[in-house]
Amino acid sequence: MRKGVFTITAMVTLLMLSYLPITANAHTPSTLASILTKDGPIPGNVTESTDFFEGDTIWFLMKDGGENVTMRVSIDINGDGAFNQTEDIFSSWMNYSCELNQNGTETLDENCTVEFKHLFPANNSTGTYYYQVERRVEDNYTNSWINTIHVGIDVHIEEGLPGIGDCFGAGCEDKVQEQSKSESDSSKLDLVKVLILISAIGVIGLSISIIRENKDPNNGNYQQKNWELYSEE
Repeated sequence: MRKGVFTITAMVTLLMLSYLPITANAHTPSTLASILTKDGPIPGNVTESTDFFEGDTIWFLMKDGGENVTMRVSIDINGDGAFNQTEDIFSSWMNYSCELNQNGTETLDENCTVEFKHLFPANNSTGTYYYQVERRVEDNYTNSWINTIHVGIDVHIEEGLPGIGDCFGAGCEDKVQEQSKSESDSSKLDLVKVLILISAIGVIGLSISIIRENKDPNNGNYQQKNWELYSEE
């Protein structure tokens, strides 16, 4: 009987473990796209609500098709309030398009680029950074914009959220988002509670049954002892 108690308890425990909610995983790096237009970057400020964290990359895409227009991005990475090429992050001057070779795989001018990416390190990059976008026609500056990038602390998220290399924000193709798992997780928690209750009731009931069996004078062990005494007489 005791073997049966341990068997049932083990089975119930395995069932409970199989229905436990999915554990959280560390934040996986993502990419935020920012479009550079004649009216400035879109989005402008990367706020706390954007869910941009340590380990994420910001990707600037030059989309101002004006004649002879180039644009440049600089990030005040040291936080001193100034944009210094020796201490901060500067992109090259970006073009709307670059002439490609016959195969369409490489630019004929290695200095021509249409994009700029910056990865915020996974550790110790939390904070708010100022960045500047400059626009010029040929060598004449026409506009500049200063905005902010808020980098949040690395967090833990559940499965199903953007994975490595996933893109979100302006300029990214719309993707079908997975449905929320909150209802499913809630159901799993309720089921775990029920299984725990059933397990507890089962163990208590079987324990009482064993106690009663040991005290019952009519059980098999007691009858066997009486028969042995009778035989000796």
